[in-house]
Amino acid sequence: MALSLLARRHQKARETLAEATARAVLAEWSKVRPDDVARDWARLLPRVTAMVQAGQLHAAEGTHTFMRELLGPRSTGPEIVPEQFASQTPDGRNLMGLLAQPIPATIRARRANFSPYAALARGAAFLDMAVRTVIADTGRQADQASMVANSAVRAYVRVVELPACARCIVLAGREYGVSSGFLRHPRCDCTMEPVTRKNNPTPPDAQDIFESMSPDQRRKVFGEAGAKAIGDGANIYSVVNARKAMGKVEMFGKTVQVTHTGTGSRRKKRPPRLMPEEIYRLAEGDRERAIRLLYRHGYLR
Repeated sequence: MALSLLARRHQKARETLAEATARAVLAEWSKVRPDDVARDWARLLPRVTAMVQAGQLHAAEGTHTFMRELLGPRSTGPEIVPEQFASQTPDGRNLMGLLAQPIPATIRARRANFSPYAALARGAAFLDMAVRTVIADTGRQADQASMVANSAVRAYVRVVELPACARCIVLAGREYGVSSGFLRHPRCDCTMEPVTRKNNPTPPDAQDIFESMSPDQRRKVFGEAGAKAIGDGANIYSVVNARKAMGKVEMFGKTVQVTHTGTGSRRKKRPPRLMPEEIYRLAEGDRERAIRLLYRHGYLR
């Protein structure tokens, strides 16, 4: 069967949520004065952080609806804890700290003689990227944790829809084990659809997507030479070599996926809480171990 309508609706809902959250944050950024960036944005940061956390919570809650509709009301298994996915950035950084980064970036731009508009535009561009990435990653983490915990799900396929970058296109339609890491980049909006006994999706693969693109789209995504080579019959995977490129992407400069957020008060410190991707890596394909770790670190109940 092709990609289910449920998966398309789920993907669209995530895209809409990420866009709406980013727009709300940018509306707050528009209140910042170029000559008083630090004070203005510091005053708005608590409200903005709450906005993004609300978006993260909605993204994780959407997992419940999607999985119940896909697997049926009689499906059993642990449920994710949405609040745990909205307590930090998906890569373990402090969310408010991330959202504060436009302050130094804008100040540096002003000192480099950028116009007030250009300096603020730099901050806006970072916020747009960061917020959309955080929402998308939060949703994917919740989806994958739910799939790992549900024995009816044996794998997932990568769902890619245009517009998309070349690195994502060559991964379109591929099937992965439920605990396999999800390759992504900033602002990546690809999603995953569970594979079960009754649900065996076959979304468009890389060649299908390439053939559906206009000549202008092909040139924009693959470059003039790359688009011509693929059109002439060259192997799209060899042209892009996406897996190597995507493996080198670091989200917000972090490589170790742990967080102290949500691990207790300062008086009673607990060990760092592993991020889901780190759990799957440590489990080494052992599903039962992955589930135990998801429970231990508060992602399942």
